[in-house]
Amino acid sequence: MESLSGPLAIVVLVLDVLAIAYVWRSRIEIGRKVVWSFVILLLPVVGLIMWAAAAGPFGKARL
Repeated sequence: MESLSGPLAIVVLVLDVLAIAYVWRSRIEIGRKVVWSFVILLLPVVGLIMWAAAAGPFGKARL
């Protein structure tokens, strides 16, 4: 299990960077961009899941 922690951390980091880039390219106001960026940075896995659920095709949240 320890051998997977490094590659898994890299995958999460790459996905977080992509999510933050997507947030900053979106047409939402700056305040929401900052909040989403902090959520994704402070809670890498949970924040990424929350963002994906809110921004996905079935997301009900207005980003």
